[in-house]
Formats: sequence, structure tokens, C-alpha cells
Amino acid sequence: MSDIISAHGDGRSESVGSTATDRRTPTCAAARDLITSLLQRCGADTSAAKGDAHLAVTELISNAIRHGGGLTGFSADLSPDSSRLRLAVEDADSRLPRSPSETDRFQPGGRGWALVRRLADTCSVTRLPGAGKRITVTFAL
Repeated sequence: MSDIISAHGDGRSESVGSTATDRRTPTCAAARDLITSLLQRCGADTSAAKGDAHLAVTELISNAIRHGGGLTGFSADLSPDSSRLRLAVEDADSRLPRSPSETDRFQPGGRGWALVRRLADTCSVTRLPGAGKRITVTFAL
């Protein structure tokens, strides 16, 4: 079972199987709702992964808006065997995320990327053609 729920800034909607694809830019709350909806389809207890995924997606979307030139895409899907949740957040800035340096450690903020890396089982960053990047994280269920 693999549903892809994507959001992009062009406002188009389309249907993929029985799942609607929302191509509007989601809020953090809407992204968390999509994650919850996907996880409800799993037979196992996904409460720990749900909490981690909710926190990670909130950080990633907030960072895209605050530091990445704006959120340009979001997708969430389950692996075919429902053993992994994958989240992808795209923004308009090609700069890679960074963790605070030793000299920044007493400054407020700057801990989101380190938190996401700690919560997720895998993290990858891909620069997109033209401009922007996609951050993809996965969680074992």
C-alpha cells in the first residue's frame, strides 16, 4: 500500500487511485494530518513513529519557510509493505541545511536540522535542477 500525497505551489489537484493529491502548499498541521492518515492504515502500533514524524515534518516545513525561500513541495508515502514512512519536503533554496557550530551553541534556534537527523532513520538532501532542494527522511514503523 503506497499512497503519495504531494503538495506543490501550482494549486492543481489530481486523483491517484483512491487518494487525492493536494498540490497546494500545506501547513504544518495539514502535513501532520496526512501523516496520521497514512499511519492509520498500518496494522502495527505506530505511535512512536507518528510523534517523531510529526515533529520532524513541523521542523522541516518551518525551516523551508523561514530559511529556505519558501516551501515548494511536500510528499508522504508508505513503503509497499507498510514498514517505512517516507517524507519529502522541498524548498526554493539550494543551500544545504546546517547544524549550529560550537560558537553558535548558546544562540537561540538552529537546532531543527540536528533534531530531524536524530529522529529519522535516514536523511538525505538532494539539490533540485535550477534551484532548491528536497530533504527526504524515513521512519521505520
